[in-house]
Amino acid sequence: MLQTETAKPDIAPVPIWRCKTAGCKAWMREELAPSPHPACPICKGPMIRSIKHLPKLVTKYKAKKK
Repeated sequence: MLQTETAKPDIAPVPIWRCKTAGCKAWMREELAPSPHPACPICKGPMIRSIKHLPKLVTKYKAKKK
C-alpha cells in the first residue's frame, strides 16, 4: 500500500478579530477587517482581538491590460 504525501501549508500566528458573543463563532483576519474596530458581520456584536494559527494568505493579482 502506497502512502501519498500532501503538501501542508505554512501555518503562522495571525492577528484576528473574533466575536465576543458566546453563541456566535464569527471571526476575520485583522488585515481584512473593514475598520479599526469592526462589529461582528453576523450578529452585530462587539469583537475582540485574538490570535489564530492559519495558513499564509496568498493573493493573486492579474496584470492590468493597457
